[in-house]
Amino acid sequence: MSIINFRRRALMEMQASNQLISSHLKDYPIKDYFVGLDIGTSSVGWAVTNKSYELLKFRSHKMWGSRLFDEGESAVARRGFRSMRRRLERRKLRLKLLEELFADAMAQVDSTFFMRLRESKYHYEDKTTGHSSKHILFINEDYTDQDYFKAYPTIYHLRAELMKDGTNDIRKLFLAVHHILKYRGNFLYEGATFDSNASTLDDVLKQALENITFNCFDSTTAIGSIGQILMESGKTKSDKAKAIERLVDTYIITDEVDTSGKTQKEQVKEDKKRLKSFANLVLGLSASLTDLFGSVEDLDEDLKKLQIIGDTYDERRDDLAKAWGDEIHIIDDCKSVYDAIILMSIKEPGLTISESKVKAYNKHKDDLVLLKSLLKADRKLYNTMFKSDEKGLHNYVHYIKQGRTEETSCNREEFYKYTKKIVEGLSDSKDKDYILSEIELQTLLPLQRIKDNGVIPYQLHLEELKTILDKCKSKFPFLNEVADGYSVAEKLIKLLEFRIPYYVGPLNTHHNVNNGGFAWAVRKASGQVTPWNFEDKIDREKSAAAFIKNLTNKCTYLLGEDVLPKSSLLYSEFMLLNELNNVRIDGKPLEPKVKAHLIKAVFKQDHKKMTKNRIEQFLKDNGYISKPHKPEITGLDGEIKNDLTSYRDMVRILGDGFDTSMAEEIITNITIFGESKKMLRETLRNKFSSCIDDETIKKLAKLRYRDWGRLSKKLLNGIEGCDKTGDCEPATIIKFMHNSSYNLMELLGDKFSFMECIQEENVKLTEGQVVNPHDIIDELALSPAVKRAVWQALRIVDEVIHIKKALPSRIFVEVTRSNKTEKKKKDSRQKRLSDLYAAIKKDEALLSGLKDTEVDGLKSGLANYDDAALRSKKLYLYYTQMGRCAYTGEVIDLSQLNTDNYDIDHIYPRSLTKDDSFDNLVLCKRTANAQKSDTYPIGEGIQKTLKPFWTFLKQQGLISERKYERLTRNTSLTADDLSGFIARQLVETNQSVKAATTLLRRLYPGVDVVFVKAENVTAFRHDNNFIKVRSLNHHHHAKDAYLNIVVGNVYHERFTRNFRAFFKKNGANRTYNLAKMFNYDVNCTNAKDGKAWDVKTSMDTVKKMMASNDVRVTKRVYEQKGQLADINLTKASKVKADIYLPIKANDVIVSQNTKYGGYSDIKNAYYTIIEYSDKKNNSIKAFIPIPIFIASKILTEQALLEYIKTVLSKANNIRIIYKRVYNDQLLKIDGFTYYLGGRSNDRFCIDNAIQLIVPLDIQFYLKLVEKFTTIMLEDKNIKASSVSSRNPVNNQVENITLEYTQKLFDYLVSKFNEPIYLKMRGNKLKDVDNVGRKQFIKLSLEERCKALSELLNIFTNRNKKLSLSSINVSASRKVVNFKVSSLDEFKIINESITGLYSNEVAIV
Repeated sequence: MSIINFRRRALMEMQASNQLISSHLKDYPIKDYFVGLDIGTSSVGWAVTNKSYELLKFRSHKMWGSRLFDEGESAVARRGFRSMRRRLERRKLRLKLLEELFADAMAQVDSTFFMRLRESKYHYEDKTTGHSSKHILFINEDYTDQDYFKAYPTIYHLRAELMKDGTNDIRKLFLAVHHILKYRGNFLYEGATFDSNASTLDDVLKQALENITFNCFDSTTAIGSIGQILMESGKTKSDKAKAIERLVDTYIITDEVDTSGKTQKEQVKEDKKRLKSFANLVLGLSASLTDLFGSVEDLDEDLKKLQIIGDTYDERRDDLAKAWGDEIHIIDDCKSVYDAIILMSIKEPGLTISESKVKAYNKHKDDLVLLKSLLKADRKLYNTMFKSDEKGLHNYVHYIKQGRTEETSCNREEFYKYTKKIVEGLSDSKDKDYILSEIELQTLLPLQRIKDNGVIPYQLHLEELKTILDKCKSKFPFLNEVADGYSVAEKLIKLLEFRIPYYVGPLNTHHNVNNGGFAWAVRKASGQVTPWNFEDKIDREKSAAAFIKNLTNKCTYLLGEDVLPKSSLLYSEFMLLNELNNVRIDGKPLEPKVKAHLIKAVFKQDHKKMTKNRIEQFLKDNGYISKPHKPEITGLDGEIKNDLTSYRDMVRILGDGFDTSMAEEIITNITIFGESKKMLRETLRNKFSSCIDDETIKKLAKLRYRDWGRLSKKLLNGIEGCDKTGDCEPATIIKFMHNSSYNLMELLGDKFSFMECIQEENVKLTEGQVVNPHDIIDELALSPAVKRAVWQALRIVDEVIHIKKALPSRIFVEVTRSNKTEKKKKDSRQKRLSDLYAAIKKDEALLSGLKDTEVDGLKSGLANYDDAALRSKKLYLYYTQMGRCAYTGEVIDLSQLNTDNYDIDHIYPRSLTKDDSFDNLVLCKRTANAQKSDTYPIGEGIQKTLKPFWTFLKQQGLISERKYERLTRNTSLTADDLSGFIARQLVETNQSVKAATTLLRRLYPGVDVVFVKAENVTAFRHDNNFIKVRSLNHHHHAKDAYLNIVVGNVYHERFTRNFRAFFKKNGANRTYNLAKMFNYDVNCTNAKDGKAWDVKTSMDTVKKMMASNDVRVTKRVYEQKGQLADINLTKASKVKADIYLPIKANDVIVSQNTKYGGYSDIKNAYYTIIEYSDKKNNSIKAFIPIPIFIASKILTEQALLEYIKTVLSKANNIRIIYKRVYNDQLLKIDGFTYYLGGRSNDRFCIDNAIQLIVPLDIQFYLKLVEKFTTIMLEDKNIKASSVSSRNPVNNQVENITLEYTQKLFDYLVSKFNEPIYLKMRGNKLKDVDNVGRKQFIKLSLEERCKALSELLNIFTNRNKKLSLSSINVSASRKVVNFKVSSLDEFKIINESITGLYSNEVAIV
């Protein structure tokens, strides 16, 4: 065996073992060292120190580093493709079964009919019949395809005729049935006898409207009128929406007492906006969701509006659900109304689908004649509309999808817009008016095949199929032949109406969940499953049970416990109590008896949404507050969102005093089987027929419960905890929530013993088990991105423990909150403030003490500032406070704003809580701030004077509810509040952090696992001028992990678990100061451990460590899997045989990709390195890319060699010298290290792996450039000179200048000349120093920043697309020829996950 092969195999074994985690299985002792982790979605920073914060060393390298990897992708896209594949496969099977049913009868009439259909996609020369027949369907001498298409221009013409008269030709019958079975409609109303008359519309309308809250509009009475308007013909959609909006004036409820303080006029105005938004939504117009549901803070602009049209809603539903929570179900109901309206426009009352489509065809024909006659006069116009095939032209050619060049089609809206523009330019006529009015009504030239056909339910196609079969049974005896208990006609009906229930899932039990597949179905017998033998082959009940077991989530806190349905009685009760316990009346919580009365009298009865006004009315009506008093109700967002709907349903159907456990089981069954009413009825009968009758079961089956909660029954009602500071009886979480005003997060805090009880339960459950980290990660409900990051972190800790042969005493964990939806652009500050100011009413502003001219002055002043200016906290606060001091109400002098005359003050003192959000900040005069000092609450005098003004700001949306509560609170901060602030510094509620720490605690039970708050580390970095430049290199992940140890340990020792008791003993006087934490010694809780922070030495150690650049950076290497090639087909004329995947590899004819087309951009799994002899007998070493479609077939070395021979047909003596080189493998090429990238023709791409190191002053200049380019992504008009940062060299705040950019340019150019970078491929020294320098000098400051970012990227390769276009220098990604034997040096460097172990394999 060659030395390379030996080494390679040994290393592959080492890498394989690295994938396993085994340190928890060894009996390692715990030693005095710390591990820090900074877990991001595409990186893990790690560091290992002793108790004095000195980094430990291994093999002369410091033990810290950054692990990089691609973010784990969610399975949504793959699931979508998989579902689509299954749907098409099942459709194919349906049509195959149809063929089998017709086969014998068809063979007697036309023996080659099915063969001709199957071969219709082949070229003439590839068909079995060759050129002999150009006709496919009908080859009789007296009747051919031409005759057929003349008689039946569309398939619907055939279907309509067969329903009326039947046919004698079996081929026509087959074609009609084939079309019905292929496009059989949706199953949204499965089991219902469908009727597309207005009654269905009324039902879905009622369902949608009953959950929308109106002030005074009586939506129930108005349903009939709304339905009539929606279905009115000859009216545009916008006119219909306006007519529906006007109904508010007609249907007003006048008998309700109102306490909101809004006039009826204001209430009507609000209801009109809401109803108009609803009308727009169901009509497919753009609707404002904030008008429909009220405003939500921090919502992306594109989630505030919605237009249900085509597939857009389905694509956006997940994002909308995250933003709008349970309101998504109302939007779903609106989509059902939209679908019902579309359906009625497709199928006219009294006509079948086919008859309606024939009518639409005739209308299209008539409209086309008219449009052609209108345009004939102008030949150029006529040709542009009906003949031209240019890209971007939305004419008739593209409208009917007949484009043949670059663009094949356009949508209806685009075509109407184009046609309207052309027709409007013609001279007036009756025909012109007709065309324009039809465009307005969106009924011009209706098409047959449209996305809206998706709203047709299968029952309407079934109705046609039954009619056709009844007409034809007498003419075709085979339809009445019986086999397997069903006649052929009955089997055809079964084929149409049968659908595999979703709780049975995929039928291929070979791919079941235990084998890593997706199937869970339980079989009674093997063999092919058909609609008529389904019950004999599949066990419905057991499959449903397996569905529940495999696909319901586990409790967030208790291991292995199933979550409750969201609508379960217990979970609904918990959600309601969790919300009610946050409500405050004049700053005080609801007393338990008031809460119990409210639940019994309101939530357990039918009621309207409980808004603040209705809560106030309830409290007054029942004597809980005096009538004249206007209470301040806080802690809820407009209205109580949760309800006891399922409880009321059970009372209505099962009666008072129903059996709770039975009801809970019924609710669970409805949640699981709700989409399959038939299975639900069967399940309820099987389980409860002895207790409830059939009529009750039918009523229960009509209920709709969806979604699952995050908590289990055992958590809420099965474990008991107590208040650790007082004498109270142990009780369950739900009981505490009834009898106190604590919400769940407070009960899980350290005032109560619940968290300890939860941990005890979890320990009991896992006692004696060998912990498998893989299994635990799979159990946790985490996104793929977090799962991958947590797994990488575990592997790092595992390797560190093996190196140290000991467990650390503490592991510090920080997990980055990363959510792609959060990265979307938020509303600009300028826009938000402008919108709020525009809505301010003059008279209200005057009442609050503002002068008449003041508001106008503020509005016009605001218009002068862009987003860049409003990033100044002082200026932003100035406008949110309408130019007044928050504590005196005096006008602030804008010209003096940035002087010492005005301060930003923390409402809750910053010494007590690190809350720098705008909810805790106000702008005030320095003198007022000095008087207020560092105390809380704000003085009574200030509150009394300013409360009306603060109230006005809150009502206008300029300050938040939370900020208003902090300003107006009149009680001191309690021990609970203070320890709550500290708890928030120490405890993280984020799911990812919980997952990482749960895992580490289970793997290493004796190790102290500590949360670290990101903002505490950020503050420490900022206070001590530790600069972080993300675009420079990847060292910052390791340095963050190191700081997590330092900051985490000091906080952990300073604020231990006895903190609350400490407060109880000492009262709530100031006993700590978060702002000055590191100015004093911090002793460890355990005296023998010494100091956690020594003022004399600790900072020096930290600075010394942070200055080091001996950081290990490693990248996760991976085999590419998944998609085989680009999913878009390339036509035959553009295909290159060897690099295009055939459409069907198992069809010999269609696999000729140069003839039938293929898929481009074949994805490669990995590279194989081979050695071979060329025709001159030269020895060549080369890279060979191995495509996924080859790698996915489990390859022996021999099979791999066979494939390579097909690629290199002229090569001799081929042998494999390195079997798999994966993406992101570290390579050493001619003295420089790179990461391996993808393929580019006959070359592979490489990216720099050496981390760029620069001195501190250069880091600062880069930080300024990075800050500017980041801001510029959101604000294109930002001026570079306005961007500033604190310079760590001189501790001064400095801006970007031309001088700084020139210094940075000179430094980066000099870097090209350093010995290591002279070896770098793509070194641009000459070009940049000559051409680039001349161009750079001419650039503006903004352009220079862009050029410097590009130049930096030449070294870092953070962006794979290299460019120096701004300084007129060409640059592109580095590539290496597959034939690596021509290189001076080529080595593969293998590294362990930490990079502390590595070896090199020399290839050249």
